[in-house]
Amino acid sequence: MAVANSSLFGCVIFISMPRSIEEILKQSKVRDLKLQSDHRIDPETPLSEVHRAFDEQGHGGAMICDGDRVVGIFTQRDVLNRTALEDLDPETPVSEVMSERPVTVGLDNDLADAIEAMVEGTYRHIPVVDDAGKQVGLLSSRVILRFIADHFPEQVLNLPPVLDQVMHRPEGG
Repeated sequence: MAVANSSLFGCVIFISMPRSIEEILKQSKVRDLKLQSDHRIDPETPLSEVHRAFDEQGHGGAMICDGDRVVGIFTQRDVLNRTALEDLDPETPVSEVMSERPVTVGLDNDLADAIEAMVEGTYRHIPVVDDAGKQVGLLSSRVILRFIADHFPEQVLNLPPVLDQVMHRPEGG
């Protein structure tokens, strides 16, 4: 924030300077975002219930928690890559197909650090834990994109179409 002195009325005027996305992501903490706290599943939950919860509640992922501890994560990507082609019993516990010991971030991590962890691991969801290692919520790429759009609405909402855009992978990445 810049300070300007106005001699006209003898007062100080604060001028808000626009911040860059890098500054906002480095200054914002994971705790500043709306975490998805209802995406918890017990390790013994059958796959049929997990699939139903994903469909009914629109979840893209869930933390697998033993008490307050995150022991795994299970996402829609896991449904496609780990269960779709397998002949699994619908009563199979999610613990048998979850990703164990997922990468987590803390509430006081910079948002930039959380994004970096998600990009490096190609994750769309990452569990958030407190200082004691207990689950707090699930951070999704969708929540991050909304946060960025809220801070830069004109830049995000007024993007012109890119007519010569070519995707490097069929899924758009």
